[in-house]
Amino acid sequence: METKYSYIEPRVKRIISPEVGLILSFFIVVFLFIIGILIYLSFQIGKFEDIKLSYQHQIEKVKYQTSIIDEDIGVIQKSIATSSTLHKRNLFFLSSIQNILQLVPEKITISKLEMKERELIIYGTTPTKDIYNLLMLAPLKSIFDKSYTSFYLQDNGWYKFVSYNSMDDNLTIFRDR
Repeated sequence: METKYSYIEPRVKRIISPEVGLILSFFIVVFLFIIGILIYLSFQIGKFEDIKLSYQHQIEKVKYQTSIIDEDIGVIQKSIATSSTLHKRNLFFLSSIQNILQLVPEKITISKLEMKERELIIYGTTPTKDIYNLLMLAPLKSIFDKSYTSFYLQDNGWYKFVSYNSMDDNLTIFRDR
């Protein structure tokens, strides 16, 4: 018989006890869970980076479109200013032409008017030079600094005339308005 030193039966010794196995399995599960979370977060971060880049491209595109629209607005504003200036000038020239045509007496016929910024050329016919000089030349000389008229006798006895009228730069009637 064998000699026994203990009254209890010896248990089989394991390298890892059930408690340590439970703790190790818990740590392994937690470790795998953390690894899973890290992998999930890295995918999410990559996705958010892609979204961020997409938004940055959209922002750049909108900025570019905004700059183009700003340039277009500038061009339109210049066009509006130019058309407004032209409209004012046209109204001024219209009123000037109306005023000049009101100066023309009934006996004088105007065939053509050439109006420049500081110059007026009138083509027409008059029965006599004196009618033109008395009824038309006096009002023109009151408006313009220089007035020259050339007369050409026609076959019917009337005179064709060309009247050159100009003003100096210091007069205010034709200044930009």
